[in-house]
Amino acid sequence: MKSYSIKKGSHYSTKGLFERLGAICFNFKTLSVRFKFHTDCYWAPARNPDDNDLNKLTGIGFGLNLHKNSVRLAWVPDFDIAGTIKIYGYTYDEKKADPKFTFLYITSVMVEQFYEAKIESKAGKYVITVNKVVVEMDNMHKDPKICFRLFPYFGGNNTAPKDMVIEIEYL
Repeated sequence: MKSYSIKKGSHYSTKGLFERLGAICFNFKTLSVRFKFHTDCYWAPARNPDDNDLNKLTGIGFGLNLHKNSVRLAWVPDFDIAGTIKIYGYTYDEKKADPKFTFLYITSVMVEQFYEAKIESKAGKYVITVNKVVVEMDNMHKDPKICFRLFPYFGGNNTAPKDMVIEIEYL
């Protein structure tokens, strides 16, 4: 299990050089993880309308530009239910009409608890599972063989409102 820290005022999570190099993959079609949000990942109320922007948990970027072809798990606090995080599927697909990104609510999870998730790319769709809740999202790309694993990222437009920690185990 690896802890990823996002510092107050930042977008990017901490990760080492070897981990970054290890994120490069070849012909990778499935990503399975266990994850946990620490209590500091929840805040309320929303600071502004951009606090509803989706933060990124993990995912797969296909090719060399994640803003052209990628799929991720994304999250945002449920500002109405203390300690609850909403989980979404999130894709970038340059072949779609604007907007190039799409998102789909999957389920909600509680902070300080472990959950399992899987992202699969197959036959023109992404199949995303979080704690046995399954959704499908369109994939209009033929995924290239070169890909990379994506790490936690805070934002949208806003930066992290405080230091936060997310634990992820890549299975």
